[in-house]
Amino acid sequence: MDASSTIDVAVWNIEADGGCQGERRDLALDILAEHEPDVWLQQEAKHSREGGQRLKNSAAKRLGLRGFLAEPNPYVDADIATAVYLRPELFHVREEPPRAKPWWLHPCHVQAQLGDCPVPLNIVSAHLCFFDANQRLTEAGWLTTLAEPGMVTLIGMDSNSYPRAPEPVTLPDWDSVTDRAHMVHRTYVDADGHRRSDTRPDAALIDAGYVDLARHAADHLGVDSKVALAPTAGFDKPHQGGPQRIDRGYAAGGAAVALDHVEVIDTDDTRAASDHALVLYRFNRARLERVLTQAAPCAR
Repeated sequence: MDASSTIDVAVWNIEADGGCQGERRDLALDILAEHEPDVWLQQEAKHSREGGQRLKNSAAKRLGLRGFLAEPNPYVDADIATAVYLRPELFHVREEPPRAKPWWLHPCHVQAQLGDCPVPLNIVSAHLCFFDANQRLTEAGWLTTLAEPGMVTLIGMDSNSYPRAPEPVTLPDWDSVTDRAHMVHRTYVDADGHRRSDTRPDAALIDAGYVDLARHAADHLGVDSKVALAPTAGFDKPHQGGPQRIDRGYAAGGAAVALDHVEVIDTDDTRAASDHALVLYRFNRARLERVLTQAAPCAR
């Protein structure tokens, strides 16, 4: 397929930004360059603010993209940025809306126009709170504001939580998880006092009109569920319940109709570069442009 006919989106949490000395970053960028994404939504851009945003700028140059970082959050123990990278030949950035509470780590939110499309595309890289299920639910609630009528939104995130619908890989058996702190991080207490796997952020997004893109690909596009719904993290962590699909992409405002393919890239190289797999989403550009032309204007 002609590359100009698609919009390829990568979602990848590169552990600790590839290391403080960048020891794994070159490998990660080599892997990304091989797939030539038009959009890269990164989590754990931990060192990318340092030195005049040197790492962000070098990654953008290496990939031929333009990079953006979330606004700093001075009120957390570690200001770990999220990042959005866009192909400048395709996207004209209209706005970088600043983010405030309720976030543990601020999302990177860029509002951009695809070509001459009149309706902007909200593009968000998010990293939900790892230790507090209630905080994650609040953060998901904020993301639902980008699913209001007239908005078209694409989110890539490390959700630190689970899908509501049953997956090919079952959720952890928390009684057998030996990392009890992790058990608390990934569960919530229901009204009857029982601990449940935290699927509430996913449920909030789906109920607000978002589409889990991997689930959509498996259910409607004929993509093998083992490819689309494969685990993305937890590979070497049996003490935390083992591999699960915590890195996910969501779309609102009709963008899911442009999706053609989803694939989890889990190889020896991706595991050497990060503790998360790379997830790729391929959109048909013409269909996405129609969505961004025909979407009803926001009533605000």
